[in-house]
Amino acid sequence: MKSWLNRTIGRQIMSAFYMVILTLVLTSAGVYFYTKSQVQTSRQELLTLNDHRTRATNLYESWQSLQYEMRGFVLLGDEAMLEEIERKKDNINQQTTWFEKNARFKEEKQYAKDARSLYTAYTQRVMPSLTNYVAAKKDGDVTEPFLQMATLGKVTQAPKLDPKRKFNIKTKSAADMSSSIVDMETVFTKYRNSLNKQELAAQEKLGKQVNASQILGFVNLAVLLLIIALLVRPFVSRLTGQLRQLNRESSRLARGEDATPIKVVNARDEIGELTTTFNQMAASISSQKMQLVSSNDELQSQQEELVAQQEELQMQQEELEEALDTTLRNETHLRYRNELTETLASRETLTAYPAIIEKLITITDAELGAIVFLDDDRYTDIVSYGMTPDQQHQLLHSSISLLERARMHKHAVRSTKQVTSDHPLPYPYSMYETVVPVMDPSTNTMIASIYLVRYRDQFNEEQTEEIWSFSRQLALSLLRMRVFDEIEREREKTSKLLHSIREAVIYIEDDKIFANKPLLALFHHPSHDQFNEGLMTLDVKIEELAVQVDQHEAFLEYMNRVCRHDIPTEGLSLSLNKEERFVQVYAEGIQYGGRFRGTMLVLRDVTIETGIDRMKSEFVSTVSHELRTPLASIFGYTELMLAKDLPVDRQQRYLTTIHSETQRLTSLVNDFLDVQRMESSQQQYQFVKLDLRNLIQEVAEFHAGSTSHHQLTLETGDRPLRWIEADEPKMRQLFGNLINNAIKYSPDGGEIELKLEELEDRLRIQIIDEGIGIPQHALPELFSKFYRVDNSDSRKIGGTGLGLAICQEIVRAHDGLIHVESTEGSGSIFTIELPFEQISSLETITGTEHAKDHKR
Repeated sequence: MKSWLNRTIGRQIMSAFYMVILTLVLTSAGVYFYTKSQVQTSRQELLTLNDHRTRATNLYESWQSLQYEMRGFVLLGDEAMLEEIERKKDNINQQTTWFEKNARFKEEKQYAKDARSLYTAYTQRVMPSLTNYVAAKKDGDVTEPFLQMATLGKVTQAPKLDPKRKFNIKTKSAADMSSSIVDMETVFTKYRNSLNKQELAAQEKLGKQVNASQILGFVNLAVLLLIIALLVRPFVSRLTGQLRQLNRESSRLARGEDATPIKVVNARDEIGELTTTFNQMAASISSQKMQLVSSNDELQSQQEELVAQQEELQMQQEELEEALDTTLRNETHLRYRNELTETLASRETLTAYPAIIEKLITITDAELGAIVFLDDDRYTDIVSYGMTPDQQHQLLHSSISLLERARMHKHAVRSTKQVTSDHPLPYPYSMYETVVPVMDPSTNTMIASIYLVRYRDQFNEEQTEEIWSFSRQLALSLLRMRVFDEIEREREKTSKLLHSIREAVIYIEDDKIFANKPLLALFHHPSHDQFNEGLMTLDVKIEELAVQVDQHEAFLEYMNRVCRHDIPTEGLSLSLNKEERFVQVYAEGIQYGGRFRGTMLVLRDVTIETGIDRMKSEFVSTVSHELRTPLASIFGYTELMLAKDLPVDRQQRYLTTIHSETQRLTSLVNDFLDVQRMESSQQQYQFVKLDLRNLIQEVAEFHAGSTSHHQLTLETGDRPLRWIEADEPKMRQLFGNLINNAIKYSPDGGEIELKLEELEDRLRIQIIDEGIGIPQHALPELFSKFYRVDNSDSRKIGGTGLGLAICQEIVRAHDGLIHVESTEGSGSIFTIELPFEQISSLETITGTEHAKDHKR
């Protein structure tokens, strides 16, 4: 084996290389599999802890739900709710049993034991007591309107319980009972804290395992360096020593000295063969050196012959210099031709036309010339060299000029003119002109002309053909520039379209990311004015944009799929900057030219739609609450009247309450119907001449009778007010809503002042209260449908958030204005301005029932 390795240096080098690689692969594989095993174990531990935490949370929420259901059953007495309560009780039993079976450490076992204790106490003590209480209330044994804990204790006999039990649920007072149930939250919190400790321990273990893998990596590197020091370094030292000796002896040979034979260490490898060859070469050079000395004398005699030959070469050099001059002139001519060709082929041809005509004049030995451009058989521009403005004007506007002849015949034309006056030369001379048309080969129409003039002789056929060649190149250049212009216009149009659409666009192609301006605006990223052409190259990474996405991981996973060309068929709903904006993302693959090119992502801003959906959800919740309250009262009182023989005065009181709740329910339904008609533009108004002062006074007197804590005053001034043209029922609804709001949102009573003031062309009405007021941040949204001020005072007052929206719609339908001024805690001022009826004389209105229907 050793003999086989010593034959070539390549085998020795590759053997050392393979040994290093093998060592590196084996040690790296060992470190990798060890680290992978340890990390998977730690991850599994973390997943198990997370599952237990989730189940504990679900158990706590199940307890909360069971308590809500029991409260609803006690309140409503609906037997159907018992089935849901039993289902939730079984669900809690199953979840508690899971913890009893799967508890792994001390705190978890204690949590399972406490959960079972609470379940036993609640199901054996609380639930039977509440069930018996509802049954007793239905049988009439209990007549109290609210649940009394003492009564609950009497209804159900307390069983004998273990005095050392964990949850000592008492029924003597609601506070004792609630505190006993809330103990479950403390148990849950302790258990969650124990899970957090377990999770921190697992994470610390994972960190230690990662550190261990790093230490193994350093050991791996040390072993690799040791192998290099023991095997590779001695081999390199031996090899460089032999090469250094060869280099030293070669230098001696270069200086003309004799080389010393070099010892061959290993004759079978390349260095050994090279050393043997070098020794042979040194011996051969030494022998040839002697031969050169003898040849030197012979060369001396040949030198004299070379002197004679040198004189002959001098004569030939003169002939070559003359030929060189001719060649240089031809090269210059050819260089001009090449420059002209390159200029015509470049994209910047339009800016290089003066240089083009100058080079054409130089190549053709002309004196002056021009390029004349045509568009729809009309000369539009001229680029000249050596021509005066008068010559240009005469060339363009003369009907007998060569340009017109070339345009008519569509081929090159020539002419000769004898110039005898008004010329720069002191003697008469001839001017030879030629015009070569520049043709569009697709339509066979002339798009330009090349005009050249010289004084010595006419243009021959070869020169004319050469100009024809340049004209064809110029035609291609002009047509190409037209295409470039069209492409530039299309690109600009596409750019304007991309930047003008409201949807944000991302285009990914070849690991490059482009975007339009709406995307930068959506992510609050600054844009620059110079980026007006096409999509902009995104100068930030997707990860930086993802920081603003609330669903960070989902967005990155979606983008990773897109970058892997795994185009998702489904969209993705996201929110940005803690639900400041809501967007929907969808992706489409872009294919053209027969293959996949990139991916287009569109981010559609759906913040408004999301807000509408939320508003609808809040509306359903509000409607459910507002309708359920009067319905519950009506149902409860009618059930009492049907089930029991009540005194007449109590029946009258119940009927009065039912009638009041029915009116409230009717008002709510009417508000909902008004909103529906407004949104569908089906609200109708019947306009008549109306004395608004009397109407407001009637509405105020009606609402004054419903409160004893408020004083309503009406201020109209001394002189009579002009009439307005309005819908009387809607006016009553408008001021009824506003006065009712002033009463509701002044829970401590106070004065409510109504002011009517006549302006130049409008009537101003103000409703001023001393109530709780409105926060400044809520004023812009106050007249929005379903909007209610979110504070502790207003939450105590019922409502749907529709009253002010309806008021605003009524005022707008009457071409009026409504606005509010308010200070929180000091009251509010609602101001309405309505236009007067156009007929100024009240006498012309009297006795007339002029009405008109409007659909708004």
